[in-house]
Amino acid sequence: MAEYASSEGELHVSKCQCETGRQRHHIPKSIQIPFETSQPITIPDQNHDTEDESDSIDGSSNNGAQSQWGLPGDGLDMLMDGVVDELEETETMWVEVLDAPHDPIQEMMEEAMAIGMFHGILPDDIELEDPDFDAVALPAQDPPPEPGGLLEEEGPPHIAKWRLNLTALSQVHNIYMVAYEDRIHISRPRSCITNALPAEPDLVLQPPASEMSYLVGGYLDDDFPHQVNHLIVGELGHEEILLLAYDDGDVIGYYTRHIENELIHREREGGPGGPGGTEPEPFFHENVGKSAWGLAVHKQSRIIAVSSNLHNVCVFVFALTGAPYKHTAEADSVELFRNVVKDEGGMVVDPTIGCSHITDDEIYRAAKVLERSIRHRDANWRIVLETGRTGTNIPNITFSDDSHGEADKIVAVDINGALWLMDIWHFNQNPHRMIPSIHRFRFHQNPRGWGVLVLPESSFLPTKDYRDSVGLSSKEAKYVTDGSIGRWIDISQGIRHVKNNSTVHPWMRSGNRNRFAINPLENGLRHRSEGNWYNSFAAPTEAPACDTVDERLLPVRHGHPLGKSKQRPSGTGEKWVLEDGSSILRTYELDIELRSFEEDGYGIMFEKAIDQTRPPHTVLPTMRVSHERLANLVHVPELSLVVAGSMCGRVALVTLTCPKEDIYSFSRGFKIEAILPTKHDEDSQMRPICPLLGVAVAPVPFSGNVNLADGPIGRRRYRIMLHYYDLRILSYELSRNSANDHLSIV
Repeated sequence: MAEYASSEGELHVSKCQCETGRQRHHIPKSIQIPFETSQPITIPDQNHDTEDESDSIDGSSNNGAQSQWGLPGDGLDMLMDGVVDELEETETMWVEVLDAPHDPIQEMMEEAMAIGMFHGILPDDIELEDPDFDAVALPAQDPPPEPGGLLEEEGPPHIAKWRLNLTALSQVHNIYMVAYEDRIHISRPRSCITNALPAEPDLVLQPPASEMSYLVGGYLDDDFPHQVNHLIVGELGHEEILLLAYDDGDVIGYYTRHIENELIHREREGGPGGPGGTEPEPFFHENVGKSAWGLAVHKQSRIIAVSSNLHNVCVFVFALTGAPYKHTAEADSVELFRNVVKDEGGMVVDPTIGCSHITDDEIYRAAKVLERSIRHRDANWRIVLETGRTGTNIPNITFSDDSHGEADKIVAVDINGALWLMDIWHFNQNPHRMIPSIHRFRFHQNPRGWGVLVLPESSFLPTKDYRDSVGLSSKEAKYVTDGSIGRWIDISQGIRHVKNNSTVHPWMRSGNRNRFAINPLENGLRHRSEGNWYNSFAAPTEAPACDTVDERLLPVRHGHPLGKSKQRPSGTGEKWVLEDGSSILRTYELDIELRSFEEDGYGIMFEKAIDQTRPPHTVLPTMRVSHERLANLVHVPELSLVVAGSMCGRVALVTLTCPKEDIYSFSRGFKIEAILPTKHDEDSQMRPICPLLGVAVAPVPFSGNVNLADGPIGRRRYRIMLHYYDLRILSYELSRNSANDHLSIV
């Protein structure tokens, strides 16, 4: 039964539904599941209905001496003794490898580049894990294996490591999709409560590679390049689609309606085959020239965008009018889509001249003709948006809209943390805008950018006061102002108020710190608590008076609250960053940043949002480098929610807010309402200590006939599924009772 907040602001967390891969697939103990840990850990009994162990952000207690790692008394000395011993062993191994005939430095750099991290890591032939390492699983009896099928033939599904989100739920049908290497397993959840999946998928899609992909090859895995890097579900016009990005540059799209029809057919016929059954065929299959990563789909404009490691974004514009396109080889080398390339200055690159710009009147007029032709939508076009010399790999992208709801720009985040605002439709003197990371340069690099969302005003939940808007009081917040980064409110101390959350890693809390491996070349970016996230020349400032005085004593400054007007401000010097007044959310490895929709407004920064304390230079034995990256972002407009998933295995539930009254320095904000798995789930050994394969969110399927309902159905409940590398899935339900209620988790 769902539990809801009994008082305003109170967050309730009840049972998590957990299904291990071994349980789901009926895998006997004789078969090893990669990344699975089975040795139980011992965690002291704790009251999980309260906040973390104490009021301290690092989990320390006021009772007795504590080290910075949350260890009582001499615990830190004991811990560091073990760290030093293991480090000495590792350094010995490192020297031995350096004497080997091959080049370990070359191997190290190649793998570092492959996973998008440019600090050093240990080469493949070093084994850092404890030979006794096994750990953390739910005690359960293994059911007998089922005969036949994919499992008996091939063993457990194989994981493609170091990718983006590889799972999704259809928003229309009861379909769960997960990518394992080059295969997409399609399953219908068997329960709306537990979201249990069948032992074998109901359908497996395995689209072949394109001819061009063989020339492109792989970026992460050159031996097996046709593996999925990222998948999303989105609406293209009136159709929901599944869109897949591959390491060999392929981009493939399916209509979920076709997948649903095939599932229905198989359910009626008792399995695959039979009259009328056909495996769904992709409606879209193109190649972007190098490893594909970021994906975006625009419903109203009916376009698709893909970013790649060529440091560009390809926008695929489908014909909506005119006769069917006929390919002319001498006019275009690509059969289905005509190509046009724009450089970072917004100028069309003339393919007959190479990289020269449009300069004379004749070519200028030709560019205007090209612009009108593309907007007419009587042919298929591929618009390539280059980032130039300052660009780098782009892991995530999204669209921004004009005032009519049509796509007008690509908003991208690159691996250096920079935002790119790139106009789609104009082809002369409309340069891209690059917004640098607001982080200061630390540990020889900036925090890396991983995620980006464009959030319309309608997605923000009205809130009553300051604390309700950002999750802490103004006294706990920090204010920063600088000409290079603008004005910011740091709400990182809000982590103290996240219920049922621990800022200490489960292996630290349970006394299993020896399970970590030591990587002496790990640059320690995650341990940057020594300094502030902003540049040294950025000046901390006092909170504005409007943020500290009782809001009941302040008059409303304008006729309408800031951010509530749909009209562009006029005559005030204010300017919106995006044409429709939407806000941009940018995520890094650990941090979440909401930029003001106004050029000179206050932004909100939450540093180390999903961080858990562990000793310096420690990593998971199976990964060998830190794998915190808030790259898996899912926007749920109905709940005013952003689900921010990290590869480290944690997911932040971020509520988007806007104060009802125009009395504060900021117009829009956010707060973290929960982090999954909760502390209770971790201590109950439900969270596996391995990377997150993907996070999927969708409405719970309605079990009745909407047309026969006696009255309003009410706000929908949503299900969220966390899928891990060890094949375990944790499921929750999310809901709000009303438009201004706090989030409930069931």
